[in-house]
Formats: sequence, C-alpha cells, structure tokens
Amino acid sequence: MAMQEMDKAFDFKTAQQRWYGRWEASRLFEAQPDSGKAPWSIVIPPPNITGNLHMGHALVFTLHDILTRFKRAQGFDALWVPGVDHAGIATQVVVERQLKETEGKTRHEVGREAFLQRLWAWKDQNQGDIENQLRRLGASVDWTRKRFTMDPDLNRAVRKVFAAAYKQGKIYKGPRMIQWDPASQTALSDLEVKYVERNGKLWHIRYPLADGSGHVVVATTRPETMLGDTGVAVHPEDARYAHLVGRMVKLPLTDREIPVVQDTLVDPAFGTGCVKLTPAHDPNDHAAGKRLGLPSITVIGFDAKMTKEAGEGYAGLDRFECRKKVVHDLEELGLMEKIEPYTHQVSVSDRSGAVLEPLVSEQWFMKVDDAARKALEAVRGGRIRFTPERWATVWEHWLVNIQDWCISRQLWWGHRIPAWTCDACGHINVEEDAPAACAQCGGTALTQDPDTLDTWFSSALWPFSVFGWPDETADLKRYYPTSVLITGYDILFFWVARMVMAGLTWMDEVPFRDVYFNALVRDEHGAKMSKSKGNVIDPLETMDEFGTDALRYSLAAMAAPGTDISLSRSRLEASRNFCNKLWNAARFVQMSLTPDITLDVEPELGEAEFWMIRRLREALGSATKAIEEYRFHEAAEILYHLVWDDFCATYIELAKVTLQSGSREQKAAILHFLDILLRALHPLVPFVTEEIHAAVLEGRLPKGEPELLAARAWPLDDPLLKREGGDPDLVPRFQEVLSAFHRLKAENGVDPAKRVPAFCTLEVLAPFAEGLKSIARLESVAFGPDAGHGATRAVAVVTGGTVALELAGLKDPAAEKAKLEKEKEKLERDLAAALARLADESFTTKAPEAAVAKMRAGAEEKQARLAKINELLAL
Repeated sequence: MAMQEMDKAFDFKTAQQRWYGRWEASRLFEAQPDSGKAPWSIVIPPPNITGNLHMGHALVFTLHDILTRFKRAQGFDALWVPGVDHAGIATQVVVERQLKETEGKTRHEVGREAFLQRLWAWKDQNQGDIENQLRRLGASVDWTRKRFTMDPDLNRAVRKVFAAAYKQGKIYKGPRMIQWDPASQTALSDLEVKYVERNGKLWHIRYPLADGSGHVVVATTRPETMLGDTGVAVHPEDARYAHLVGRMVKLPLTDREIPVVQDTLVDPAFGTGCVKLTPAHDPNDHAAGKRLGLPSITVIGFDAKMTKEAGEGYAGLDRFECRKKVVHDLEELGLMEKIEPYTHQVSVSDRSGAVLEPLVSEQWFMKVDDAARKALEAVRGGRIRFTPERWATVWEHWLVNIQDWCISRQLWWGHRIPAWTCDACGHINVEEDAPAACAQCGGTALTQDPDTLDTWFSSALWPFSVFGWPDETADLKRYYPTSVLITGYDILFFWVARMVMAGLTWMDEVPFRDVYFNALVRDEHGAKMSKSKGNVIDPLETMDEFGTDALRYSLAAMAAPGTDISLSRSRLEASRNFCNKLWNAARFVQMSLTPDITLDVEPELGEAEFWMIRRLREALGSATKAIEEYRFHEAAEILYHLVWDDFCATYIELAKVTLQSGSREQKAAILHFLDILLRALHPLVPFVTEEIHAAVLEGRLPKGEPELLAARAWPLDDPLLKREGGDPDLVPRFQEVLSAFHRLKAENGVDPAKRVPAFCTLEVLAPFAEGLKSIARLESVAFGPDAGHGATRAVAVVTGGTVALELAGLKDPAAEKAKLEKEKEKLERDLAAALARLADESFTTKAPEAAVAKMRAGAEEKQARLAKINELLAL
C-alpha cells in the first residue's frame, strides 16, 4: 500500500468544495427513518431569501452543524431540515426597488400577477445562492427535505390554520389602532416596531380657554398632530387643574373647541401636567378617547401626508413638513410658550427603518391569550428548557402581557389571506380553499382579500409544517417534536414564542425540548456590526481568507451562553494556527508510519500511551457532556488543549524514540490516537479533519468501517480508551520537570534553544530522558541524588525532588543563592498563613470539606518544598 505524502500545508480552498461534494454524493446527511436508530431532529431557522448569510447566520448554523454531526456520530438518525423564509416586506421592497431602477415602474403599474412572477424568479436565484453558502459553511443538512415557507404544502398548512382559527373565533377582522409603515405601506405587528433614541424637541403650546380667561400649556413631541386633538387631559388628583375640568379650550390653528378632561393616563410630572389627546394618532390617546367618549379625527393619512381634516394650509403636506409649518404658525400667533431639547424613543419599522405612524385601520387580528397561557406552562413545567435560563424571565413577562396579533399585511408577496367577500351581500367567507359560492346568499361573485399574512404566521408553523402537516406523514410522527432549537435571542417573541404557541395549539405538543439562545457576534471592540460603521466582518470573505474551519472554530470557541462574541482577526488567526498544528501533527504521524501499520494492529502500550489514553478518556468525556449541554466553548477549549498540549507538545515528543526504533505494535498507538482525535474534532472542523483522515487513514481502516470520517462513530466508546495501566502520576511529573527546566532557562537568561547539561533527582523519569532533551533543548539529562550539587547549577524544587541546569560560565553563584533565599522567605510566609488558617476551628468546621482538604494539601506541599530548599542552601 503506497501512501501519498501530505502537502506541507492544508489547501482549504480546494478541499472544502471537494469534500462537501463527496459528503453530499454519499448521501451522508440524509435522514434514515428505516435505520432502527433513535431519531434526533432540528429545523433550520430559515434565513431570509433577501440576501447573503451574515456572521450571525454563520454562528447559528455552525452550532447547528456541530450538534448534528455530533448526534449523527453518536448513532442517532440525525435530521437537520434546511429551508429559507420568503421575508414578505424585505423581499417586496428589494424587488420593487429593482423594478423602479430598471424599468421606472411601480408594482401597481405592472400588476399583481406580473409582479409576483418577478418575485418568484428572484427567489429562485437567491435561494440557490443561500444554499451554496450553507454548503461552504459545511452545513450537514438533508437537502432532500429542503423547504421554502411558501411551498404549496406549507401554504396549505397556513390556509388550514387560518380557516380553523377563524371558525373558532380566534381570528377576526376589525378597525383597531396599529403601527403603520408609510414606506412599505403596510401594517406591522407590535414586535416589528423598533424603538430608537432620538434627539428631538419638546414644544410647549398655549391652548387659550374658550371664555378668554387665560390658557393652559400642553407639551408635545409631535406638534403636527395637534390638528387632530379632541381633548386636553389632566390627572384626576392634580389639584393645579381641578378648576379647569369640564371647561373648553380653543384648539389653536383650527376653529374647534375641545374639552378639558381628566384621566389617569396623564403623568403630572411630564411637561406641564396637561396632555393633548389625539385619539386617531396615539395608542394611549386612542384608549383614553374611547373611555371618555371623545371623537377621533384622522389628520395624517396612510401616505404620511396631512389629510383634508388637518385644515386649509396643512392638507397635503408631508407630516414632517407640516410640523415645521405648525411650529412657525404658532410662533407667529404668540402661542409657543417655549421649546426645549428632548431625547425620546421614536418608533421605527424594523424592516424599512421608516418612522411609524399609529393609525386606526381595518386589519385581521389573532387572539393568542389561550395559546400564551399554554406556552407559559410549557416552560414553567419544564417541558421546554431555556439556555441561558434567564430568558425564561423575559418570556414570562412578555407572554403575561401579550396583545392580540395583527396578522395582515398590505403586501403582494406572502401567503394571501383565504377570505372571500361576497359582492352581493358582503359576507366574508373564510375557507381553506376558494369557495364556489357565498355561504350566506349563494352568490358566486366572490373577491379574495388582497392582503397577505405576516411572514411570522407561516414561520410559526415551521417545526411541523416542514414534516407535511396537516397530513399525518411518517416524517411528522418520527421527527416531531424536534430535539432542540438554536436561535438568536432577538427573535424570542417574533419566532420562538409563536412556534411554541402554534405547536401546542395545532399539535398539542411542544415543537422542541430545548432552546439554546446563541450570542450576538460583535466586532473586536464589542460594538454591534453595521455597514454604516464599516465594522462588518463578512463570513464569506472570512472563509476565503482563513478557511471555513478557522471561522467555525473561532465562533464555537467563543460561544459561551449569555455572552456576546467579539470576533477579531487575531482570534481567526489563532484558530487557523490550531488547524495548522493539527495538520502538522498528522503529517508527522503519516511520515512516521509504514503502510503495514493499521487500526487493526493492537497497539503495545507504555507509560506515555496509558497517560494519553487517560487524557483522551477524561477530555472526551468532558467534551461530550459540554456539547450535550450546549457549552460549545468548553468543548472547543477542551479539545484545543487535548490536541495542542497533550498530543502535540507532550505525547508526540515522548513517542519519537518509539517511532524511530519501536516495533510495529508500539508505533500503532499514535495512529489510534490520531484517529480518535480526528473523530472528536470533526463536528467542529469538518474539512481539515476529513482531509487528514483521507491522507493518513486511507487503507488503514478496519474492514467494514466507513471510508468517510463524516460517517464514523463518536470516539468516546473506542475500545482503546477502556485500556487501563501505568502510573497515573508519571507523565504529570514529567510535565512538571519539563516546565521547571523551561523556567530555569528563562530565569537565568539562557537562550531557550541553547543546549546545556541537566540533572534530575527523580530517577523514575529516566525512561523519558530523550523526551526531556528534545522538548527542553538539553545537552544531556543525568538522573541521581546530586541534582542540586555544584555552585554553577541553577536549581528548582519539584514534587518529590529537584532539577538543575549546569550553567558554568553563565551563572552567578551568589545570585542563585539569593534567589533560593527569596523563595524560602515566601514559602515560609505562605506556610505560616496556611497553618494559621488550618488551626482556626471556624474555618475547619464551617468551610466545605473540599476547601479544607485543598488547604491542607497545599500546606504539605509547601513544607516539602521548604525542606528541599533548606537542603540546597546547606550544600
């Protein structure tokens, strides 16, 4: 068997595409419902069809893939369902902008059907782009089950839910105050409203009393809305204005008189304690207007321009232009008391960024209070677990105070509402499929509602609609509920809550058992990434420069629950170095082995091998537990040190002698260890491990073992890890001695590469002499009782003995003695403090046993080291 020597460096640019193609062609990522394996499933948080994957996607999909590959390796029938979301508002805005730029037309000019054809064509192109980006990231999704939120069968699920909920009285249509996006020309739900802090002004305006006896002053941040005022409110307990309640004031700039009323919505400390009421343009005023029986006058239209009700001179103006004119006119009339700088929260669209306008509109709404109660109980009762747990508190607060959901959107792109109005009698017919005739009068002229549903309406059904619901499919029975959801905490209510409510309502079961809220990815200074700041780190460019494995490892290593990730070039470089370290170690192993050394060869084990087995067993046990508990950063850290410190820095150096002159059985151990490491690292860094696996393990695998690393088992149960033997303290003592030699060189200003004679009193380490010489760059190592003898030796105390370097001509004996005296003084101080603590009964009786034991062991170690130093000083 001829082995092709590995390249000096890993060429990730060619390997990534090659290996993903191999995996996909081998159908490794496809679910195996007939395999007899236990099912494990997860659904992708579908990325919007509108653009490239960003760093947040890279993080969440990396964590998804780590879990999926890990579960697949553990022997589960692991299914990760891919898909994309139609992103109603965002997609329509993008395509409509393109239409305007290329043809100078609006969607209304080309018509609904023609515009929808353009949207579908645009979707087909972009979905392919996103899927290719997922492949670049290494996502092991089952492409045979890919979904789109507007697929025909998913549309059927949406129509069924809408029709059923309507007939149950949970969906209704009516005029209510909603947040209106004048840029996208659609209503939004409360969750799509983003509140941003803006520097504005607070205008104090005089409203003259109708009888001419004076005036009241109201403060407002939106003077243009005063044209629609129908009352001035004061708090019922505000004595300052009690005498004015019931009187009339003249509304400036109009010919109307409005009453002074009292309502508890007023904060006496805000402004003057007098508040203008504009029921048509403020949610709180709207509610107060209903309580007080005040009329509602709409002065700002859906186009964000002033209506004719605003009055002559204002009608037709943009709302912000009107603001300027209103302020100017009030100043001209002497009715502006004062103007103050004021910082306040402004509601803007989460999609378009436009300042929203509260307006009363005829919309479709969904009652969710019953479903919210079920969702609360699911988390309270432990049927769904949150990581980090603190999000359960936020969840509780929001669901307890939940409002009816505005589900209709004035868009063309999306799931069209399955409601048809009879032209003859006006009856609204809501059915899953288009009715042939009106249910009330039998008329056949029916017009479908032009609106579409909120994008999140279909996304709420995602965990079961992707499996074929409402049909009782085999996939639905096997893979629902899913095992876990990984998503950003910023869509806790947009998506997570709605999926839970939908699952409990339509499936009578939670949609997932665990929810892991991943962090946000920020720049190296902890700032949120934004194009305007110029600090965006593009995952596609990052993969081009550093490789996908380096990006994935960086994200996983920093994914501590509840902590945002500050990504930097230095972090990416460190991860790339780690991949290179693994590559170089594998290359050394490959060059050290003859073709007849395979995994079928039972390895002969010595002290170094037994130590490496213990380290693998401990580390893999901890890494397994960390991944299962979604502590990805801990798993990455554990595996990093296992590879870098234990395998590369220690074991390989100890094994070099064996690899040069040992038997076939002695040499086989390192192959087994590398194989175990590759299987453990594969979920995190799949491309480099698969490339190494092919280069080193091809032709060396046992008969029947899968050829591809992606198909091999998680290594925790590898038979080699069950082998016991050796002295568990021996290699740790070797590592301590090694560190002492490194420290002595550094303390004495000796070049780390300079080889000098060394001495060690620990004769048990004699078999590791070559390892010490190689790693510490020593000329020789002599073992015996005289390690500290000689005036020209630098000495260090280690557990059970001493080590020394011969520095004749390089060392000052007086300085060396002074150094020992200094260490002795410190040890005596520390020992005295430890003994005093141990003599204190309040500590020994009240402190945890482990803490007392640790203090006692530390004192004993200090006593032993002090005795050794006294011996050295007496020489």
